[in-house]
Amino acid sequence: MKLPRENRVEQAVVAPPPEAAQRVEGGGAWGPTQFDLPERSGSNSQTILIVSLVGVLVLLVLAGLWTFTYFQLG
Repeated sequence: MKLPRENRVEQAVVAPPPEAAQRVEGGGAWGPTQFDLPERSGSNSQTILIVSLVGVLVLLVLAGLWTFTYFQLG
């Protein structure tokens, strides 16, 4: 059984906001993209340190829980 192909009229479903036409920079009509973020000033050493400390803390907690269950059940 063959059905006839339906012809549809193309129409825009979503349109950029009206103020997008006046933007000069900022990633386009929908706002900034990942490449249009503000420039970083300084280094990321503090962020790296915090993330590393949190990671070490999580690993220590997991090792402690594993050790506790090992000796409780063994």
